[in-house]
Amino acid sequence: MNSALNEKEIYSSSDDEFNTVYPLKIRKLSSRHWTPVSVAKRAGEFLADREGVKVLDIGSGVGKFCLVAAIYSHGHFTGVEQREALIRISTKVATKFRVERVNFIHADIRSIDFRDYDAFYFFNSFEENRDPTDRIDEDTQYDPSLYEANSRFLYQQFDVLPVGTRIVTYCTLPDIIPEGYVQIRSEIKGKLKFWIKRH
Repeated sequence: MNSALNEKEIYSSSDDEFNTVYPLKIRKLSSRHWTPVSVAKRAGEFLADREGVKVLDIGSGVGKFCLVAAIYSHGHFTGVEQREALIRISTKVATKFRVERVNFIHADIRSIDFRDYDAFYFFNSFEENRDPTDRIDEDTQYDPSLYEANSRFLYQQFDVLPVGTRIVTYCTLPDIIPEGYVQIRSEIKGKLKFWIKRH
């Protein structure tokens, strides 16, 4: 693991600087698969609008969103990821740089009880099933029907959550968001959207 950043520098790093905490192979995937630092800051501030908020990152990859958001907000961030190797990397970086209020779970999203969380971040982690050019590795199968099934699952989970639930989506189609949610604002030409359940 590269150690170009020290524990203080990680708190004010750019994307290029932050990504040096990851192996080179992981760094090369950053521009397409990992949340930019600026997005993670903005999303984390919105989702963790008060202390103690529990935020779930759905498909956390190498944990970049959770790590940055935990540093810049007061919430507790949990990343769920199906690839065990990426969970090991996430956990190692969090430990090395002493990032608090963050943890990572190796699991299928369908095994997670959404009621355990107050807010959610989603950077279209199902796209790999629909776009064969968008894969992180060979472990993920091209299966558009799985994309549709996972999207329906998210919609159903979000639909039964209480009023006040917050969601941030990045580079994601709005079809996973039930009608009870209101889009508060959007940024980055509509790529980054902020939602609150109103009814």
